[in-house]
Amino acid sequence: MYNNTNEGNSTANNTIKCNNGWRYFKEPGEFTASMEFDLVCDNAWVVPLVGTFLMIGLMLGSIMGGYVSDRFGRKVASLAGMVALTVSSLLMAFTPVWIGIHLMTLVQSFANIVRIAFGMVLINEICPNKYRHRISVSNILLSSVGAAFLPLFAFCFRNWRYMTGAIGIVQIFALLPAIFVLEESPRWLCQNGKDKQYKRLLHKAVQVNKNKLNETEMSELENKRLQVSEEAGEKDTNKEKLSYLHLIKIPFLRKRIIIFSLAWLSVCSSFYGLSLNANNLKGNRYLVFLCVSGAETPGHILSMLTIQKIGCRLTFVIFNTITGCFLLITPLLQSVNNVAVIACNVVGKLFASGCFSLLYAFTGDLFPTLLRSQSYGACSFVARISGGLVPFLLYLGITLHESIPYLVLGVISVASAFAVYFLPETKSQPLPDSLEDARLQSRYNQRIACHR
Repeated sequence: MYNNTNEGNSTANNTIKCNNGWRYFKEPGEFTASMEFDLVCDNAWVVPLVGTFLMIGLMLGSIMGGYVSDRFGRKVASLAGMVALTVSSLLMAFTPVWIGIHLMTLVQSFANIVRIAFGMVLINEICPNKYRHRISVSNILLSSVGAAFLPLFAFCFRNWRYMTGAIGIVQIFALLPAIFVLEESPRWLCQNGKDKQYKRLLHKAVQVNKNKLNETEMSELENKRLQVSEEAGEKDTNKEKLSYLHLIKIPFLRKRIIIFSLAWLSVCSSFYGLSLNANNLKGNRYLVFLCVSGAETPGHILSMLTIQKIGCRLTFVIFNTITGCFLLITPLLQSVNNVAVIACNVVGKLFASGCFSLLYAFTGDLFPTLLRSQSYGACSFVARISGGLVPFLLYLGITLHESIPYLVLGVISVASAFAVYFLPETKSQPLPDSLEDARLQSRYNQRIACHR
């Protein structure tokens, strides 16, 4: 506020801190964390820091979750993530200080990436090749449906503590059935020599499906199990343990992990950039956020339908190129029509959402079983580095020029679409179990012909 003082014959208008607190312009019943902890003026930097803590949690969850998933199993990683997510959501509703929001956000994001990414690995490993991508995208689709309900939660629970607590209670209803229904990945059991658990799971699948396997089918499954167990035994004898380092040491895996990392980086930046930027758009914030988040559902559906026709690789190239184009043309419309700006954000979020669900389905297709979770973890880790910088990129858009975020995100999206074009196509192909299986997929690489 102004401090008007008389110095001699002149009047100096100086600003001083608001020592008497603040009054907030708010809607009836509205009570946000920024209001409760006075995160304004000199403390305004705390607000974008939440987004950075969110990305740090996603980074840590990506790396540590990948190890836990490959070491202790997909089921253990998924359930542990769901439990941590539920507990942290409930604890956030009772935090007495603003740093508690940041810490619980970190735990939530850590648990959420473990639950989603390595639950996706489990889905890919238990589903038939024909339905694998369809079911994977459907799983992400349901997550977007939940995100579309978030504006409704915010509208009904205007107090941020009530809203956070309500979300935690919803998590409990998702956790309880998963504890009793979720089973381990049979591929993981085979690769790790868990013969008893594998046989038990096989017989349970036969009973649940009310199916009968003849002696020939049982013999084929047993031979497959023995073959995988022998390969795993040879690796143990040679002390060869596949780890994150193999993603860099082996040339064809290094190429794939670099391209996928760039793809994850671009999609994560665009997805979270458009999501977090929704509050900066003009108009009713509930309706704007509903439009932007509601675009995720048709994006996932469109992605699922397109994958069935042309495969994951070309679908990503098309979708991410469209995302980049809409991001690049948005600055041209900012001074013309606000509705057009919101429309570009919605369309960009639609195709970015389709790319996000596609990457969860596509990434594991090009890596062997014992590196599948770690490939997800490595790509997600790189993506979250950029995601952690997105809030500050948006802050530059507010303080310097509002076109900066759109131009940066648009260029990265187009570049990653070009890179993914050179990956192998995996449509109707089985998941690779070994390094040799993954190497043979290079036969489906796309190359640019050079003519002399």
